[in-house]
Amino acid sequence: MLARLRRSLRAAGWTQARLAERLGVGTATVKRWLHGRGLALQTLERMCAIADLAIADLIDNSRDPDPASDHLTLAQEEALSTDPTLSTIFFMIVNGWPPSEATTSFSVPPEEVEAIVHRLERLALIDRLSGGRWRARLNPRHVWQRPPLRRLFDRQLKQHFYSLDYGDPDTMFSAETIKLSPTGLARLRERIETLRQDFRAIEEQDRRSAVLPGEWYAVLSVARPMKQVAEINRAARARNRKPGG
Repeated sequence: MLARLRRSLRAAGWTQARLAERLGVGTATVKRWLHGRGLALQTLERMCAIADLAIADLIDNSRDPDPASDHLTLAQEEALSTDPTLSTIFFMIVNGWPPSEATTSFSVPPEEVEAIVHRLERLALIDRLSGGRWRARLNPRHVWQRPPLRRLFDRQLKQHFYSLDYGDPDTMFSAETIKLSPTGLARLRERIETLRQDFRAIEEQDRRSAVLPGEWYAVLSVARPMKQVAEINRAARARNRKPGG
C-alpha cells in the first residue's frame, strides 16, 4: 500500500520536502511515515487525499501481485519490435491505460485488441488481474535503449517527426546547439531520461484532473552530434556541384 502511495505522490510531483511543508512537519517525519513508521490512519488519509487516492484504492491494489520489473528478455523485445500494434497496446498497458484505449483512440478492432492482449500474456509481458484488468510486467520507468526497440522506432516513429511542419504554430518544439565534454554529454543523457519521467508525471496528473478529453501525443527528446550534420551538408553540396546534380 505504501509503495503505491509513494509512487502516486512522486507521479504528482510531491517531494518529501514539499509534502512536509504541506503537512506542517519535518522531512524526516514524512520519510518515516512513508515507510510505515508511526503513521496514523488520519495522516494516511491526508496523504492519500494529496495524491488524489482513496485508501480503498490502496487496499484494492495491494491485493494484486506487483511483478513489474525493469527488464525484458531480448526475445520479448524482438516480439514487440516486429509488430507495431502489439508494442502500442503493450506501451498503453505499461502506462496504466486499458487495452480498449487502442480501439477508442486508434480504431484497432476489439477482436484484434483481444487477440493481441492474449499474445502479450503468452509472451509473459502482462498479467491478468481481477475485474478484467491487466498489468504489465515492466516498470514504467524502463529505459528503451536496446537494438530491437530502437529498430522499431527507426521504422515506425521517426517518419512522424520528419514529416512535421515546423512552421505550423501548433507544432511544439525547442532546439539548442551546445558544446559538451563527455561528462557534460552524460549529464545531458540523464536529463533527457529525467524529462521523460516528467512527461509521464504530467500525464498521470492530467488523467486525474482533466475535464476536457485528451489526445495522444508523441514526444521526442534527442541529441545529435553536429559533425554528422556537417558531413551530410558537405555531401549534399558535393552532389549539387556535379554536372546534372
